[in-house]
Amino acid sequence: MHRIFVAAVIGLLIGPLVGSADDAAGAKTLIARQDLPLYNKTILYTAPRNYAGRLGQLMIERGARPIWMPTIVIEPMADYAEFDAALRNRDDYDWIAFTSRNGIEAFFARVAALGLDAADFSKVKFAAIGNDARALRAGGIEPDLVPATASTKGMVSELAALGETDGKVLAPVPEVVGMEEPLVIPEFLAALEEIGLDTQRVPAYVTARATDGLEIGTDLLLTGRVDMIAFTSRGEIDGLLLHLGERRDVLDRDVVLAYFGPVTAAGGRMRDLRQDLVATDYSRFEGYVAAMESFYR
Repeated sequence: MHRIFVAAVIGLLIGPLVGSADDAAGAKTLIARQDLPLYNKTILYTAPRNYAGRLGQLMIERGARPIWMPTIVIEPMADYAEFDAALRNRDDYDWIAFTSRNGIEAFFARVAALGLDAADFSKVKFAAIGNDARALRAGGIEPDLVPATASTKGMVSELAALGETDGKVLAPVPEVVGMEEPLVIPEFLAALEEIGLDTQRVPAYVTARATDGLEIGTDLLLTGRVDMIAFTSRGEIDGLLLHLGERRDVLDRDVVLAYFGPVTAAGGRMRDLRQDLVATDYSRFEGYVAAMESFYR
């Protein structure tokens, strides 16, 4: 018993000194607090659970005090009949175009559930945005298109440039529940149709308004104790505005409104919100947090 206790104490004492694999690779962690670029900044971020961990970690590493207040939730569908039917008829499509990593994860989950694998999709081309392409590669599929501009508009532009203007596209997209669907998906599908592609949207996962666990973030907002609000999608913006209701005036106070790229910022403009910070490197969260650092410098 005593040996176990002593071992536990030693583990607690030396654990921070040993560090993680990232630390061992050269990451610098012994830094004076005041030298951290986001030191003492309270940043409320509205990302869903799927993305929140990575973004929160980056902000903490730079000295911020992130407050997680997810205004949307992303979950699996209750019924995958439509998606499964499309995957069974995969050879009917020339392209499968993903707008998010969630769609890619849902795709591989259904592929496995149907007893298929990556080799069964050899006749289909795949398109993904930015770092989402890594998820395709991890599943054994090399994307045929990853647009230089990490957006749905960039994808459509490059498809047109490649002469892909006559074919059929399967677009696994979210089913939005409890709030208005952000325009990014309808605009993407319409743009594909405009260049001549026959497009079929299929629900691959659910995006719904969050209603629970928002009390702490709400109190901090209403009492003026938030330095910045970080939005990573249009849906998060709408979820927060629906939650605040008549108290949306708190967003007009001395709080910085930060957007993960121009698409998210466009959602803010549509809701008459200020554009205090718009990240220009929006292919990864590192670029977003770097924009926060630059803002406060």
